[in-house]
Amino acid sequence: MKEIKKHGLSFLEVDSVPEGDSYSVAKDLIENLFFGMAKLSTKYVNDTFCDLPYTYTERRLDSVLLPSLSKLCGNKVLVEVPAVRECSNKRFQVSESSGRIDYWCIYKDYSFVIELKQSYDCFITNSTRDNKVIKPWLKMHEQLQSLKQEVKTYEETTKGVIRIGFHIITSYSDMPPCNKLIKLFHDSIADTSERFVKDLSKKYPSLKPNMLICWKIPTRIVMCDEHTFPGLWAIVKVYPSIKHKGAF
Repeated sequence: MKEIKKHGLSFLEVDSVPEGDSYSVAKDLIENLFFGMAKLSTKYVNDTFCDLPYTYTERRLDSVLLPSLSKLCGNKVLVEVPAVRECSNKRFQVSESSGRIDYWCIYKDYSFVIELKQSYDCFITNSTRDNKVIKPWLKMHEQLQSLKQEVKTYEETTKGVIRIGFHIITSYSDMPPCNKLIKLFHDSIADTSERFVKDLSKKYPSLKPNMLICWKIPTRIVMCDEHTFPGLWAIVKVYPSIKHKGAF
């Protein structure tokens, strides 16, 4: 795993992003977005309160995700964008359904649609929970795949539309924080990374993550909570760029 220092924080990264301009831009966006989210998260421990966004639900992540994304994209960001999805479920007698895209943005001459999921992983176990981690990952990709025709109709003047699955996973233990637990997490990062890749692509090998980034949350922040949250993960799948109506 590659170690990265950014904003005075420590990250570990594994990536298998294909070569090419669109993939390079997507990787750059994801890295800087996650680093920015981590930096903003540190502001939530202060003299007034301690209430960290990644210890709640997916929507609470907007507190740090949206400001970071907006800054990176020069405010070219929309949330909850209406979309027509292709329906792949044969139980329904319809071919399309209405939905919403979590985030749309423009970054370095590409359009991006991002589907977000958040899960929790107990780092003191060796198993990845099906309902809480694997199923959200599969659902996220079902949503992204259903947008393939929709994004072709986009009219903005960019090089193409890139779909990204952005799965945030909070590592946790219900036990009170201590140095022993933090060390246990740090020592398990490489094994956890391999477990995520294996378990998330077990059913569908094509859904193997392209990127995994782990933020080793500073000890001073971990110690502020009643439970132990020593790490935050970004598990990412980048889809090929699609030429759309406005593409140049």
